[in-house]
Amino acid sequence: MPQAETVTIPKRFPLALQPENRSAETTKDAKLINAYIEIDEATKEVQLYKRPGLLQTGETKTGAGLGVFNWLGDIYSIFGATMYKNGVALSGTLDTTGGVYRFSQARGATPKMQFGNGVASYNYDDGAGIVQIPAGVDNFPTTCVKGWAYLDGTTYVMDSNASIRGCAALNSPTDWSDITNRITAQIEADGGVFLAQQLVYVVALGQWSTEVFYDALNATASPLGPVQGAKINYGCANGDSLQDIDGALFWVATNRSAAAQVMMVDQLKAQIVSTKAIERILGAADLTMMHSFSIKYGGHRFYGVTLITDNLTLVYDVAQRMWAQWTDANGNYFPVVSSSYLATTGNILQHATNGKLYLFDAAYGSDDGDVILMDAYTPNFDGGTRRKKNLNILTFVGDQTPGSVLDVRYNDSDYAENAWSNFRQVDMNLERPMLENNGSFIKRAYHIRHRRNTPLRLQGLEMQVDLGTL
Repeated sequence: MPQAETVTIPKRFPLALQPENRSAETTKDAKLINAYIEIDEATKEVQLYKRPGLLQTGETKTGAGLGVFNWLGDIYSIFGATMYKNGVALSGTLDTTGGVYRFSQARGATPKMQFGNGVASYNYDDGAGIVQIPAGVDNFPTTCVKGWAYLDGTTYVMDSNASIRGCAALNSPTDWSDITNRITAQIEADGGVFLAQQLVYVVALGQWSTEVFYDALNATASPLGPVQGAKINYGCANGDSLQDIDGALFWVATNRSAAAQVMMVDQLKAQIVSTKAIERILGAADLTMMHSFSIKYGGHRFYGVTLITDNLTLVYDVAQRMWAQWTDANGNYFPVVSSSYLATTGNILQHATNGKLYLFDAAYGSDDGDVILMDAYTPNFDGGTRRKKNLNILTFVGDQTPGSVLDVRYNDSDYAENAWSNFRQVDMNLERPMLENNGSFIKRAYHIRHRRNTPLRLQGLEMQVDLGTL
């Protein structure tokens, strides 16, 4: 076989991986599981990192995880019908039927924390403890959608008819007696789904549209007025998909003419961040049951959304504008329902079912003792030609780490399940980890697996390849 014209073939196998599924199924094409990609803007060098691991913090609680929040430097978490402050149970029984709670806070002489799950709403301060806000009394709606907005001293909620209600006095979220303090999002005739805040605006997400309000300083009725020209022609498929990351809002969006997409709104500017592959998944998914979370780590901002029925967690890296899938140790969805941050400990993630809070850091090589199964599936590679290639040596460029081993296999038949080769091991602690005698192919995809309790950074797969005449 003649020697390859090496200048015509890439020296490295492509590692800028993210989901490229050709249909709603994720069994074929490139994907990245329990990892993320970092691309150097100057050199364009691609690095693949295994995601950080989890370590339990605090005692195990009883009940489903229903929200975690940092308020005034203390961590409040809800497990089942009980709220905990820094791990200590507070008096009072909470509603569990509405799922995960959303939180807010009001200032004033006595600062108060607000939290609600779409069925029940509460105020909390150290003196009064947990006090439920009576549903349907005065200006407070019988049923709220999830989400709160605090703007210029007024706390706002919204009902399913898109009526936005404000508290009666500044910094007094216990007083809802002013029945005139209300305004309706009505550019479109859709119902309310979620209420949020961005910058100095109240953002009302409906079923297929989003309307924005500002503090118009009205002397009577609601202080709010609509921001003209700020309508977004996308609504929210499920309020549990919404996350605020550094003031940017992310959610699974829909409208009357388009399938589900992931929306980012930053400084009132709307942008679709889902790829076609992600939208194919969302288009076939059950959007009625979701969880979401947000994580800032190592210069990255991650938005995660879980499709519970479909057993799939999709994670968007805002910095790199790339997607991945994250799972638990058994390959099921990443079971985090809420997230917060404490300066002294870092990210705090709440598990959906096991009663635990976790720290999240690359220093933890496992998920609280469970091996993180990282899988990277490459695209089909043919070097720009369908002539046969002979791959003599495949070298793995990455960090030299004791105990770090890759399991590697390939597929020359377009990801057919029965066409994968046997796994071969690559010791990443060697000075030059490699696989020799890799056979010939016309097109090839690789599956790289890491299942060790060690970190992993992979920078490339270098190929010594000869090109055939046919």
